[in-house]
Amino acid sequence: MEKIARRDLVVVAAAGTIVIMGLGFIIPLFPIYVTQKGANNLQLGLIISGFTISQFLVQPFFGGLSDRFGRKPFMLGGMVCYGLVAFLYIFAESLIQVFLVRLLHGVAAGMIWPALAAFVIDQSPLEKRGEVIGILSAVEMLGFAIGPFLGGVLYGWGGMDFPFWGCSILACSSALMIWSFIQENNSFPPQNFLPWKERYGFSSLRIADVRLLCLIGFAEAFVWGTIITVLPVMATNLGILPERIGWLFTSYFLVFIFLQRPVGRWSDRQGRKKPILWGIIIYTIAVILLSLGGSLLYLLLVLALAGAGLGIYSPSARVAIADLSSVEVRGANMGIFFTTRMIGFFLGPNVAGLIADRFSQGFPFLIGAVVLGMGIWASLTLSNKLAKKNISSLA
Repeated sequence: MEKIARRDLVVVAAAGTIVIMGLGFIIPLFPIYVTQKGANNLQLGLIISGFTISQFLVQPFFGGLSDRFGRKPFMLGGMVCYGLVAFLYIFAESLIQVFLVRLLHGVAAGMIWPALAAFVIDQSPLEKRGEVIGILSAVEMLGFAIGPFLGGVLYGWGGMDFPFWGCSILACSSALMIWSFIQENNSFPPQNFLPWKERYGFSSLRIADVRLLCLIGFAEAFVWGTIITVLPVMATNLGILPERIGWLFTSYFLVFIFLQRPVGRWSDRQGRKKPILWGIIIYTIAVILLSLGGSLLYLLLVLALAGAGLGIYSPSARVAIADLSSVEVRGANMGIFFTTRMIGFFLGPNVAGLIADRFSQGFPFLIGAVVLGMGIWASLTLSNKLAKKNISSLA
Protein backbone atom coordinates (compact mmCIF):
# COMPACT_ATOMS: atom_id res chain seq x y z
CA MET A 1 0.00 0.00 0.00
CA GLU A 2 1.08 3.58 -0.60
CA LYS A 3 2.31 5.57 2.36
CA ILE A 4 -0.72 7.87 2.37
CA ALA A 5 -3.02 4.83 2.43
CA ARG A 6 -1.15 3.37 5.39
CA ARG A 7 -1.43 6.63 7.30
CA ASP A 8 -5.13 6.98 6.54
CA LEU A 9 -5.80 3.40 7.58
CA VAL A 10 -4.01 3.96 10.89
CA VAL A 11 -6.01 7.14 11.59
CA VAL A 12 -9.36 5.57 10.68
CA ALA A 13 -8.61 2.41 12.64
CA ALA A 14 -7.57 4.46 15.68
CA ALA A 15 -10.69 6.63 15.43
CA GLY A 16 -12.95 3.57 15.16
CA THR A 17 -11.16 1.99 18.11
CA ILE A 18 -11.70 5.06 20.28
CA VAL A 19 -15.42 5.15 19.43
CA ILE A 20 -15.78 1.46 20.25
CA MET A 21 -13.84 1.87 23.49
CA GLY A 22 -16.40 4.44 24.58
CA LEU A 23 -19.24 2.09 23.66
CA GLY A 24 -17.44 -0.60 25.66
CA PHE A 25 -17.64 1.69 28.70
CA ILE A 26 -21.42 1.32 28.76
CA ILE A 27 -22.28 -2.07 27.18
CA PRO A 28 -21.80 -4.29 30.29
CA LEU A 29 -23.48 -1.73 32.55
CA PHE A 30 -26.32 -0.56 30.33
CA PRO A 31 -28.73 -3.42 31.24
CA ILE A 32 -28.17 -2.60 34.91
CA TYR A 33 -28.76 1.11 34.22
CA VAL A 34 -32.07 0.32 32.47
CA THR A 35 -33.30 -2.15 35.10
CA GLN A 36 -32.56 0.43 37.82
CA LYS A 37 -35.07 2.68 36.06
CA GLY A 38 -37.73 -0.01 36.54
CA ALA A 39 -37.57 -2.00 33.30
CA ASN A 40 -38.55 -5.67 33.23
CA ASN A 41 -36.73 -8.13 30.95
CA LEU A 42 -39.05 -7.45 28.00
CA GLN A 43 -38.67 -3.67 28.31
CA LEU A 44 -34.93 -4.12 28.72
CA GLY A 45 -34.73 -6.03 25.46
CA LEU A 46 -36.80 -3.42 23.62
CA ILE A 47 -34.69 -0.51 24.87
CA ILE A 48 -31.39 -2.21 24.08
CA SER A 49 -32.61 -3.06 20.59
CA GLY A 50 -33.72 0.54 20.01
CA PHE A 51 -30.16 1.27 18.92
CA THR A 52 -30.58 -1.41 16.31
CA ILE A 53 -34.01 -0.32 15.09
CA SER A 54 -32.74 3.02 13.88
CA GLN A 55 -29.34 1.75 12.78
CA PHE A 56 -30.72 -0.91 10.44
CA LEU A 57 -33.19 1.59 8.94
CA VAL A 58 -30.52 4.16 8.01
CA GLN A 59 -27.41 2.11 7.22
CA PRO A 60 -28.14 1.21 3.56
CA PHE A 61 -28.92 4.85 2.76
CA PHE A 62 -25.90 6.32 4.52
CA GLY A 63 -23.74 3.63 2.92
CA GLY A 64 -25.14 4.48 -0.52
CA LEU A 65 -24.66 8.21 0.06
CA SER A 66 -21.03 7.58 1.04
CA ASP A 67 -20.54 5.93 -2.37
CA ARG A 68 -21.65 9.19 -3.98
CA PHE A 69 -20.22 11.88 -1.71
CA GLY A 70 -17.25 10.21 -0.03
CA ARG A 71 -16.64 8.36 3.22
CA LYS A 72 -15.24 11.21 5.34
CA PRO A 73 -18.43 13.30 5.77
CA PHE A 74 -20.33 10.31 7.17
CA MET A 75 -17.53 9.09 9.43
CA LEU A 76 -17.07 12.62 10.77
CA GLY A 77 -20.75 13.53 11.14
CA GLY A 78 -21.60 10.16 12.64
CA MET A 79 -18.89 10.41 15.30
CA VAL A 80 -19.97 13.93 16.32
CA CYS A 81 -23.61 12.81 16.63
CA TYR A 82 -22.51 9.67 18.47
CA GLY A 83 -20.69 11.68 21.10
CA LEU A 84 -23.49 14.21 21.61
CA VAL A 85 -26.15 11.50 21.94
CA ALA A 86 -24.12 9.49 24.49
CA PHE A 87 -24.11 12.62 26.65
CA LEU A 88 -27.93 12.69 26.62
CA TYR A 89 -28.19 9.39 28.52
CA ILE A 90 -27.16 11.29 31.66
CA PHE A 91 -30.32 13.41 31.49
CA ALA A 92 -32.80 10.68 30.50
CA GLU A 93 -35.15 9.99 33.39
CA SER A 94 -38.00 7.84 32.11
CA LEU A 95 -37.79 4.62 30.12
CA ILE A 96 -39.34 6.40 27.12
CA GLN A 97 -36.59 9.03 27.21
CA VAL A 98 -33.91 6.35 27.41
CA PHE A 99 -35.50 4.59 24.42
CA LEU A 100 -35.55 7.81 22.35
CA VAL A 101 -31.89 8.50 23.11
CA ARG A 102 -31.10 4.90 22.18
CA LEU A 103 -32.80 5.44 18.80
CA LEU A 104 -30.69 8.53 18.12
CA HIS A 105 -27.56 6.62 19.12
CA GLY A 106 -28.35 4.02 16.48
CA VAL A 107 -28.76 6.68 13.76
CA ALA A 108 -25.29 8.00 14.55
CA ALA A 109 -23.80 4.50 14.39
CA GLY A 110 -25.55 3.92 11.06
CA MET A 111 -23.66 6.89 9.64
CA ILE A 112 -20.26 5.67 10.81
CA TRP A 113 -19.78 1.99 10.14
CA PRO A 114 -20.73 1.42 6.47
CA ALA A 115 -18.59 4.40 5.46
CA LEU A 116 -15.70 3.34 7.69
CA ALA A 117 -15.70 -0.26 6.45
CA ALA A 118 -15.95 0.85 2.82
CA PHE A 119 -13.10 3.35 3.33
CA VAL A 120 -10.81 0.59 4.57
CA ILE A 121 -11.73 -1.67 1.65
CA ASP A 122 -11.15 1.22 -0.78
CA GLN A 123 -7.60 1.58 0.57
CA SER A 124 -6.79 -2.16 0.62
CA PRO A 125 -5.19 -4.22 -2.18
CA LEU A 126 -7.44 -7.04 -3.36
CA GLU A 127 -4.91 -9.72 -2.41
CA LYS A 128 -4.65 -8.42 1.19
CA ARG A 129 -8.24 -7.50 1.96
CA GLY A 130 -8.68 -10.23 4.54
CA GLU A 131 -5.47 -9.32 6.36
CA VAL A 132 -6.27 -5.59 6.37
CA ILE A 133 -9.82 -6.12 7.61
CA GLY A 134 -8.45 -8.55 10.21
CA ILE A 135 -6.02 -5.92 11.47
CA LEU A 136 -8.78 -3.30 11.52
CA SER A 137 -11.10 -5.62 13.46
CA ALA A 138 -8.33 -6.44 15.93
CA VAL A 139 -7.56 -2.78 16.55
CA GLU A 140 -11.24 -1.87 16.86
CA MET A 141 -11.92 -4.74 19.23
CA LEU A 142 -9.01 -3.61 21.36
CA GLY A 143 -11.36 -0.79 22.26
CA PHE A 144 -14.04 -3.27 23.29
CA ALA A 145 -11.50 -5.29 25.27
CA ILE A 146 -10.30 -2.25 27.22
CA GLY A 147 -13.63 -0.44 27.33
CA PRO A 148 -15.60 -2.75 29.64
CA PHE A 149 -12.75 -2.86 32.15
CA LEU A 150 -12.35 0.93 32.15
CA GLY A 151 -16.13 1.33 32.23
CA GLY A 152 -16.19 -0.66 35.46
CA VAL A 153 -13.48 1.61 36.89
CA LEU A 154 -15.41 4.72 35.88
CA TYR A 155 -18.60 3.25 37.38
CA GLY A 156 -16.76 2.67 40.65
CA TRP A 157 -15.57 6.29 40.69
CA GLY A 158 -18.76 8.11 39.83
CA GLY A 159 -21.66 5.80 39.09
CA MET A 160 -23.29 5.43 35.67
CA ASP A 161 -22.80 9.06 34.61
CA PHE A 162 -19.02 8.65 34.28
CA PRO A 163 -19.13 5.90 31.62
CA PHE A 164 -21.59 8.00 29.58
CA TRP A 165 -19.31 11.04 29.86
CA GLY A 166 -16.39 8.88 28.74
CA CYS A 167 -18.28 7.52 25.73
CA SER A 168 -19.22 11.06 24.66
CA ILE A 169 -15.72 12.48 25.00
CA LEU A 170 -14.05 9.64 23.12
CA ALA A 171 -16.47 9.80 20.17
CA CYS A 172 -15.92 13.55 19.79
CA SER A 173 -12.16 12.98 19.99
CA SER A 174 -12.43 10.48 17.13
CA ALA A 175 -14.34 13.02 15.04
CA LEU A 176 -11.52 15.50 15.61
CA MET A 177 -9.00 12.93 14.34
CA ILE A 178 -11.00 12.31 11.16
CA TRP A 179 -11.48 16.03 10.54
CA SER A 180 -7.79 16.82 11.10
CA PHE A 181 -5.97 13.99 9.37
CA ILE A 182 -8.14 12.41 6.66
CA GLN A 183 -7.96 14.10 3.28
CA GLU A 184 -10.13 11.97 1.03
CA ASN A 185 -8.73 12.02 -2.48
CA ASN A 186 -10.90 9.28 -3.93
CA SER A 187 -12.94 10.21 -6.98
CA PHE A 188 -16.15 8.22 -6.77
CA PRO A 189 -17.85 7.08 -9.98
CA PRO A 190 -21.00 9.00 -10.92
CA GLN A 191 -24.12 7.09 -9.93
CA ASN A 192 -26.93 9.04 -11.54
CA PHE A 193 -27.56 6.16 -13.92
CA LEU A 194 -27.95 3.55 -11.18
CA PRO A 195 -31.45 2.44 -10.14
CA TRP A 196 -32.18 3.26 -6.50
CA LYS A 197 -32.25 -0.42 -5.51
CA GLU A 198 -28.68 -0.79 -6.72
CA ARG A 199 -27.54 2.58 -5.44
CA TYR A 200 -28.56 1.65 -1.90
CA GLY A 201 -27.49 -1.98 -2.02
CA PHE A 202 -30.83 -3.79 -2.26
CA SER A 203 -29.99 -5.31 -5.65
CA SER A 204 -27.08 -7.19 -4.07
CA LEU A 205 -29.65 -9.49 -2.46
CA ARG A 206 -30.13 -11.07 -5.89
CA ILE A 207 -26.75 -12.76 -5.36
CA ALA A 208 -27.21 -16.06 -3.51
CA ASP A 209 -23.94 -15.75 -1.59
CA VAL A 210 -24.89 -12.27 -0.37
CA ARG A 211 -28.22 -13.60 0.90
CA LEU A 212 -26.47 -16.45 2.70
CA LEU A 213 -23.89 -14.10 4.24
CA CYS A 214 -26.71 -11.85 5.43
CA LEU A 215 -28.45 -14.84 7.03
CA ILE A 216 -25.21 -15.78 8.81
CA GLY A 217 -24.78 -12.19 9.97
CA PHE A 218 -28.38 -12.15 11.19
CA ALA A 219 -27.83 -15.32 13.27
CA GLU A 220 -24.54 -14.12 14.74
CA ALA A 221 -25.98 -10.72 15.70
CA PHE A 222 -29.16 -12.28 17.13
CA VAL A 223 -27.01 -14.21 19.58
CA TRP A 224 -24.75 -11.26 20.37
CA GLY A 225 -27.86 -9.24 21.23
CA THR A 226 -28.95 -12.08 23.49
CA ILE A 227 -25.58 -12.18 25.23
CA ILE A 228 -25.31 -8.47 26.00
CA THR A 229 -28.93 -8.40 27.24
CA VAL A 230 -29.08 -11.51 29.40
CA LEU A 231 -25.51 -12.15 30.50
CA PRO A 232 -24.98 -9.05 32.73
CA VAL A 233 -28.24 -9.67 34.61
CA MET A 234 -27.59 -13.43 34.85
CA ALA A 235 -24.06 -12.80 36.12
CA THR A 236 -25.37 -10.40 38.75
CA ASN A 237 -27.90 -13.01 39.91
CA LEU A 238 -25.03 -15.51 40.15
CA GLY A 239 -23.28 -13.18 42.61
CA ILE A 240 -20.77 -11.55 40.25
CA LEU A 241 -20.19 -7.87 41.10
CA PRO A 242 -21.10 -5.26 38.44
CA GLU A 243 -17.47 -4.07 38.38
CA ARG A 244 -16.39 -7.57 37.32
CA ILE A 245 -18.97 -8.14 34.61
CA GLY A 246 -16.74 -6.14 32.27
CA TRP A 247 -14.05 -8.81 32.75
CA LEU A 248 -16.25 -11.28 30.88
CA PHE A 249 -16.44 -9.05 27.82
CA THR A 250 -12.74 -8.25 28.06
CA SER A 251 -12.00 -11.99 27.92
CA TYR A 252 -14.18 -12.29 24.82
CA PHE A 253 -12.57 -9.38 22.99
CA LEU A 254 -8.97 -10.26 23.85
CA VAL A 255 -9.31 -13.64 22.14
CA PHE A 256 -11.18 -12.01 19.26
CA ILE A 257 -8.32 -9.53 18.79
CA PHE A 258 -5.59 -12.17 18.89
CA LEU A 259 -7.17 -14.10 16.02
CA GLN A 260 -7.97 -11.27 13.61
CA ARG A 261 -4.76 -10.92 11.61
CA PRO A 262 -3.88 -14.63 11.31
CA VAL A 263 -7.45 -15.51 10.33
CA GLY A 264 -7.53 -12.64 7.83
CA ARG A 265 -4.34 -13.95 6.22
CA TRP A 266 -5.76 -17.47 6.25
CA SER A 267 -8.84 -16.31 4.37
CA ASP A 268 -6.66 -14.51 1.82
CA ARG A 269 -4.79 -17.76 1.18
CA GLN A 270 -7.58 -20.33 1.47
CA GLY A 271 -10.80 -18.41 0.76
CA ARG A 272 -13.56 -17.03 2.95
CA LYS A 273 -15.81 -20.07 3.37
CA LYS A 274 -13.81 -22.20 5.84
CA PRO A 275 -13.19 -19.46 8.42
CA ILE A 276 -16.86 -18.46 8.31
CA LEU A 277 -18.01 -22.06 8.84
CA TRP A 278 -15.60 -22.94 11.63
CA GLY A 279 -16.17 -19.63 13.39
CA ILE A 280 -19.94 -20.13 13.53
CA ILE A 281 -19.57 -23.73 14.76
CA ILE A 282 -17.28 -22.68 17.63
CA TYR A 283 -19.58 -19.79 18.50
CA THR A 284 -22.55 -22.19 18.69
CA ILE A 285 -20.71 -24.47 21.13
CA ALA A 286 -19.88 -21.49 23.35
CA VAL A 287 -23.49 -20.29 23.39
CA ILE A 288 -24.72 -23.73 24.48
CA LEU A 289 -22.19 -23.68 27.33
CA LEU A 290 -23.35 -20.20 28.37
CA SER A 291 -26.85 -21.54 28.98
CA LEU A 292 -25.50 -23.57 31.92
CA GLY A 293 -24.33 -20.53 33.90
CA GLY A 294 -21.52 -20.97 36.42
CA SER A 295 -18.74 -19.23 38.29
CA LEU A 296 -16.83 -16.15 37.18
CA LEU A 297 -13.96 -18.34 35.96
CA TYR A 298 -16.32 -20.61 34.01
CA LEU A 299 -17.98 -17.65 32.30
CA LEU A 300 -14.59 -16.10 31.52
CA LEU A 301 -13.53 -19.28 29.73
CA VAL A 302 -16.80 -19.64 27.83
CA LEU A 303 -16.74 -15.99 26.72
CA ALA A 304 -13.16 -16.54 25.53
CA LEU A 305 -14.41 -19.47 23.42
CA ALA A 306 -17.20 -17.28 22.02
CA GLY A 307 -14.60 -14.65 21.17
CA ALA A 308 -12.61 -17.29 19.31
CA GLY A 309 -15.64 -18.24 17.24
CA LEU A 310 -16.49 -14.70 16.22
CA GLY A 311 -12.81 -13.86 15.81
CA ILE A 312 -12.53 -16.58 13.17
CA TYR A 313 -15.80 -15.67 11.43
CA SER A 314 -15.82 -11.89 11.43
CA PRO A 315 -13.08 -10.67 9.05
CA SER A 316 -13.90 -13.27 6.41
CA ALA A 317 -17.60 -12.39 6.35
CA ARG A 318 -17.02 -8.68 5.88
CA VAL A 319 -14.41 -9.21 3.19
CA ALA A 320 -16.65 -11.71 1.39
CA ILE A 321 -19.28 -8.97 1.00
CA ALA A 322 -16.60 -6.64 -0.36
CA ASP A 323 -15.37 -9.35 -2.75
CA LEU A 324 -18.88 -9.58 -4.16
CA SER A 325 -19.25 -5.80 -4.57
CA SER A 326 -18.04 -3.33 -7.16
CA VAL A 327 -16.60 -0.01 -5.98
CA GLU A 328 -19.68 1.89 -7.17
CA VAL A 329 -21.93 0.18 -4.61
CA ARG A 330 -19.49 -1.11 -2.00
CA GLY A 331 -20.64 1.20 0.77
CA ALA A 332 -24.29 0.44 0.02
CA ASN A 333 -23.69 -3.32 0.02
CA MET A 334 -21.77 -3.12 3.30
CA GLY A 335 -24.77 -1.17 4.63
CA ILE A 336 -27.15 -3.96 3.57
CA PHE A 337 -25.00 -6.58 5.31
CA PHE A 338 -24.79 -4.51 8.48
CA THR A 339 -28.53 -3.89 8.28
CA THR A 340 -29.41 -7.59 8.25
CA ARG A 341 -27.08 -8.02 11.23
CA MET A 342 -28.95 -5.22 12.96
CA ILE A 343 -32.26 -6.97 12.36
CA GLY A 344 -30.83 -9.93 14.25
CA PHE A 345 -29.50 -7.65 16.93
CA PHE A 346 -32.96 -6.09 17.24
CA LEU A 347 -34.78 -9.41 17.57
CA GLY A 348 -32.21 -11.05 19.86
CA PRO A 349 -32.69 -8.81 22.92
CA ASN A 350 -36.48 -8.77 22.54
CA VAL A 351 -36.82 -12.53 22.15
CA ALA A 352 -34.30 -13.08 24.95
CA GLY A 353 -36.15 -10.73 27.30
CA LEU A 354 -39.49 -12.38 26.59
CA ILE A 355 -38.10 -15.90 27.07
CA ALA A 356 -36.16 -14.96 30.21
CA ASP A 357 -39.36 -13.57 31.75
CA ARG A 358 -41.30 -16.75 30.99
CA PHE A 359 -38.65 -19.41 31.57
CA SER A 360 -35.09 -19.01 32.85
CA GLN A 361 -32.18 -16.75 32.01
CA GLY A 362 -30.25 -19.67 30.56
CA PHE A 363 -32.96 -20.67 28.09
CA PRO A 364 -32.46 -17.73 25.65
CA PHE A 365 -28.96 -19.04 24.92
CA LEU A 366 -30.39 -22.37 23.78
CA ILE A 367 -32.73 -20.51 21.42
CA GLY A 368 -29.68 -18.63 20.18
CA ALA A 369 -27.90 -21.91 19.47
CA VAL A 370 -30.86 -23.00 17.32
CA VAL A 371 -30.65 -19.72 15.36
CA LEU A 372 -26.92 -20.27 14.89
CA GLY A 373 -27.79 -23.66 13.43
CA MET A 374 -29.27 -21.73 10.49
CA GLY A 375 -25.95 -19.90 10.22
CA ILE A 376 -24.08 -23.21 10.06
CA TRP A 377 -26.38 -24.39 7.27
CA ALA A 378 -25.86 -21.13 5.36
CA SER A 379 -22.08 -21.40 5.79
CA LEU A 380 -22.11 -24.91 4.32
CA THR A 381 -24.26 -23.67 1.42
CA LEU A 382 -21.94 -20.82 0.37
CA SER A 383 -20.68 -21.31 -3.18
CA ASN A 384 -17.28 -22.73 -3.98
CA LYS A 385 -16.02 -19.42 -5.34
CA LEU A 386 -15.93 -18.13 -1.76
CA ALA A 387 -13.63 -21.03 -0.94
CA LYS A 388 -11.10 -19.75 -3.49
CA LYS A 389 -8.28 -17.30 -2.98
CA ASN A 390 -8.81 -13.63 -3.89
CA ILE A 391 -12.05 -13.86 -5.82
CA SER A 392 -12.81 -10.99 -8.18
CA SER A 393 -15.54 -8.45 -7.53
CA LEU A 394 -18.73 -9.81 -9.01
CA ALA A 395 -21.39 -7.20 -8.29
